[in-house]
Amino acid sequence: MEGELGSGARIAIALIVIGVIISVIFVILGFTRGTTNQGITTVQNSMDSMSLAQFEDYDQKVLSGTQVISAIKLFEGRPVAAIVRTTKSMGITTPGTAPTDAMAGHNYGALLEDAAVNDYQLTGMARTNNTDSFYTHNIRVSDSGNMTFNSVYLPLTRSGTDTFARPTAKFLAELIKDTTGTIVGVCFTQQP
Repeated sequence: MEGELGSGARIAIALIVIGVIISVIFVILGFTRGTTNQGITTVQNSMDSMSLAQFEDYDQKVLSGTQVISAIKLFEGRPVAAIVRTTKSMGITTPGTAPTDAMAGHNYGALLEDAAVNDYQLTGMARTNNTDSFYTHNIRVSDSGNMTFNSVYLPLTRSGTDTFARPTAKFLAELIKDTTGTIVGVCFTQQP
């Protein structure tokens, strides 16, 4: 009888040990899952910060014409619109005079909804609210869900044209956001 009780005790001890091992494994897996989720959240936040940092140099900053051309080329092929508004495209013929078309500009990169597809002219660069430091426009998306791009940057470098960005000219860079508040581009306005 003692031998049978001893083997029963051994089975009970083995079952308790197996239960403890399984519990330890579950605790370790739970800790690992929590750490992994926290790591994923940290990486996602870092990526979001990096994505916003690419626009930091273009938020209410004054740039040269050369920097404007470089910025447009930097965003090439990405879903980012770049609007260049030269004094000539806005209708300023003499320094100090009011522009005849203050909201006109040329759309490069991803096209905005208001841009004409044939000549990439944009006529509606207005702020939603007068107190906004950014413009509000949506990226043009076709019925099939594709974006339309203008990757022809030659007009920026053609002297004497409305779209010419003189390398020494000063441009005010302002962000363009869509209706959800996501940054979708940059507007460069030549300063007289």
